[in-house]
Amino acid sequence: MAIVSLKIGERFYKFSCADGQEDYMRELAENLDVRAAQLIKTLGFMQEGQLLAMLCLLLAEEKNKLEKSTNAIMLDETTKQVAEKINNLATKINGVVSDLELLTQEKDEK
Repeated sequence: MAIVSLKIGERFYKFSCADGQEDYMRELAENLDVRAAQLIKTLGFMQEGQLLAMLCLLLAEEKNKLEKSTNAIMLDETTKQVAEKINNLATKINGVVSDLELLTQEKDEK
């Protein structure tokens, strides 16, 4: 288990992580630190807890937006798949109808 020191919002925090995950943790922390700096620039000084809570709220908002857009994309793809299946069925039904019409014509001609 590795220990990594990460800077978020001008403060350093120590975390345990799996060996080899240190750089990934630093990358995540850098992203949060940039967001924290933007919040402080926009809203002014905040207490540590308030800053971390605000970061959590922003991340939760992003997560919700991603989930909604992902759900919309999945729904759109599902709709396209259903429409394709309906079109395939309609084509098959039209083929059966044509065959029945030919059989009916042949029967009428006899």
